[in-house]
Amino acid sequence: MKDKQPGLFRRLLSYTLLLLNIGSIGWLALCVLAATQSPLQVKHLALFTLTTPFAILANAVFVFLWLFTSKKIRSLLSLVALAVAYKTIIIIFGFNFGDNDLGKTPGRIRIMTWNVHGLGIFKVPRDKAFEKEILNYLELKDADIMCLPEYSVPKTDSMKPYARKIMDNGGYTDYRFHYDNTLGTTIYLGTAAFSRYTLHNYIAHQLAEYTFLLQGDVALPQGDTMRMFFVHLSTFGLSDDEKAYIEYVKKNSSALANSLGLTRTFVWKFNYAFAKRAEETDKAAAIIASSPYPVFVCGDFNDLPGSYTYTKLRGKLHDAFEDKGRIFGRTYSQILPTLRIDHIFYDPTVLKITGMECPHTELSDHRPVIANFEIIPKAGN
Repeated sequence: MKDKQPGLFRRLLSYTLLLLNIGSIGWLALCVLAATQSPLQVKHLALFTLTTPFAILANAVFVFLWLFTSKKIRSLLSLVALAVAYKTIIIIFGFNFGDNDLGKTPGRIRIMTWNVHGLGIFKVPRDKAFEKEILNYLELKDADIMCLPEYSVPKTDSMKPYARKIMDNGGYTDYRFHYDNTLGTTIYLGTAAFSRYTLHNYIAHQLAEYTFLLQGDVALPQGDTMRMFFVHLSTFGLSDDEKAYIEYVKKNSSALANSLGLTRTFVWKFNYAFAKRAEETDKAAAIIASSPYPVFVCGDFNDLPGSYTYTKLRGKLHDAFEDKGRIFGRTYSQILPTLRIDHIFYDPTVLKITGMECPHTELSDHRPVIANFEIIPKAGN
């Protein structure tokens, strides 16, 4: 009997691991499926997009785990699953450790998108030193075109208090702003665009009550006309207290079991936000698809790579992160290190990427996404 016990234990452990492995493959399959299924059509599936990096890592662990057992052949289970899901893997994990050239030279253009979190408007009392830091940071990054979601202006004058300074400091000749929300009775919050090139045919397309897609055409030096799209899609709607609770649970996992009601609230909010963004995304994608010019899309999508929002808006465009990014490319500084919700998509027929970065900064709850491009000369130039 003593000789049989270890054998029985090993078999039970082996079968348990096999079941867990099969479960991890099913988990990854649901994550991959969620990228193409509209949350308007399939409820709850979009929640899996929040876990895709962990499903990938779980399967990678099983590949190596089986190699240290007598059942090495089982490593093929997750290996095949990862191979099938490779398109999802390469948009989530950046494997670009080669040349990353952010140099400014003739024939190049640098474009940045950065949710600036109100440019310090949420700080009470007002911190003028902090606001000056943000302006200095924008000047330092030296982008030719900037998309700044969650930009704040007084309702009486969209040029105040920062636009003129930003334009003067950065040499911008065109500035556009469209509000999507208010803060109190005197402040507008919205998306701003600053450009050293004129934004022709400017339009603010309304996607929802508080969501707009900004459009402008840029004549690239020696290149084609490119239609720019700037967007800030609907958030998950989490309050500061709810975000703080998530941070608390990360350090005290036992607290989650005592707050099932709040967990259900999160699930409801997430499902509602996914569906709302899907409506906005479908409208935005139709507008983008109608462009007579090559397009460039950037902004705060509030959704992850591998989500329906990401897949639909990207279409056949290239993702700057996939081409030049590294590791996770985190753009939101709270909750999880995997939250890359700000994106840059571009048409490779007019732009060739040379480098990109998502530098850490304490000036906002988001990190900027900055991409450097060579302008591909137009035929005949």
